[in-house]
Amino acid sequence: MKHFYVAIRFRTKNFILFIKKHFQILREVRRNEEFIRSAYFEVYLILRYLFPFLFVVYIPFAILDWTDFLKNSGYFPLLIYNSVFIPGCFLFTALLNFPILKSENGRRWLTIAGTLFLTSAGTAMNLLIFQFGTDISLFAFTQLGIAVLLRYPDKTKKLIYFTNYAVFLAAMFWLGKNSSFLIQNFFFTMVMTILLDLISFLTKVNSFHKEQSIRDLNRKLVMESIKKSEILRIAIHDLKSPVTGILSLVGLYTREPSHISPTNRIISSYADPPEILEHIDRTSRKILESIEDVLYLASSGDAETIENQTTKLNPELLLKSVTCNLNFLFTSKNIKIEDKLSEYNFYFQANPQILYRVFDNLLSNAAKFSPENSEISLKSELISEMYEKILIIKIEDSGPGFQPEDEKDMFREFSILSAKPTGAESSSGIGLALAKKLLDRMGIRIRLGNSETLGGAQVILEFPQSKAK
Repeated sequence: MKHFYVAIRFRTKNFILFIKKHFQILREVRRNEEFIRSAYFEVYLILRYLFPFLFVVYIPFAILDWTDFLKNSGYFPLLIYNSVFIPGCFLFTALLNFPILKSENGRRWLTIAGTLFLTSAGTAMNLLIFQFGTDISLFAFTQLGIAVLLRYPDKTKKLIYFTNYAVFLAAMFWLGKNSSFLIQNFFFTMVMTILLDLISFLTKVNSFHKEQSIRDLNRKLVMESIKKSEILRIAIHDLKSPVTGILSLVGLYTREPSHISPTNRIISSYADPPEILEHIDRTSRKILESIEDVLYLASSGDAETIENQTTKLNPELLLKSVTCNLNFLFTSKNIKIEDKLSEYNFYFQANPQILYRVFDNLLSNAAKFSPENSEISLKSELISEMYEKILIIKIEDSGPGFQPEDEKDMFREFSILSAKPTGAESSSGIGLALAKKLLDRMGIRIRLGNSETLGGAQVILEFPQSKAK
């Protein structure tokens, strides 16, 4: 029993705090201009769909009323009601869906007028059918429906349905329909309308508050991302200076003459650089290339550079040139290059430095993930499609290739795939992302897969004729 009492007290306290929190939010948003605009706009959208629906649905009932009137001289006030309700629905359909009022304040007053028309129509209809049966279901349906659907940010809706309740109550007494049963139903409907109105509005307040919190969080995240990107660009840019300094020092040592002489005479002779300096030189250049890669990824102005510095080139000849310049890398792992490039007379308009960087990146990757004493294959073919020719270049290696789980992350920045370098090389996960970004801007398609002949990775580049010269 004690646990039950504690649980009830705990839940009651939480419920009270929950209600207090929502009413506090309610007080805050009632003065929020953005909330007021969004609430009125929501009601405006609901009425845009509601009035055409009512117009179309009510026409068959109006035709039946006219038919009954012509046959039996039926209830004339109902015909007057139809003559007002149908044109009114049509008018509001036109005004809401083909707006003449462009101002926000004009649309707001139009929305209030539409709500007043709907509630008044429900009240009038119920009063018209009072003589056939003492029922307030249609009146209740209208008021409750408005309370749930239309979530106004102020007291406008309450004023509208309280006016309808006052008119209906006065009409009940004037028509002599003031039985205790009807009055009881009337006040019960009014209480339910007020309650549903409040609940509906609180859901609107709660959803707006959550959306606003999400928007604020998104803004903070965007600003934080911009800040971090800026810091990253500054840091990477500052790293270039010491690396360039290392390269300069290595260059000075390998180029400057030695002044050491056993007879203390200055004799000009060049010292042979130790092998370690060659490694320092190569490593520093790779670091510098990685810095450039990250700067390319972080920069948003590369598209202009690519477009403004293009020239006519042969992709196969450029690939051969890159292969020759990377010969030291292939030799260090005893990798054989199988050159099956067909040397087609195909020229492409592109930025040579950037395309060179892409080829260098792809070939370095192929060597990085290939074991020693293996093979890298370069192939090309020219295919004809319906409207153009396409040069296809394939780079295949003997490494582990791509696994199925790599597919979603192949071109994602800083993603490390399943394959591991076979030597002491490092992998930052930006090579393929950078290649994809640069190739897309040059209109070159890149596809990744696995080689059927060598068993490793296969990179396919497609150069379309539409970009060729």
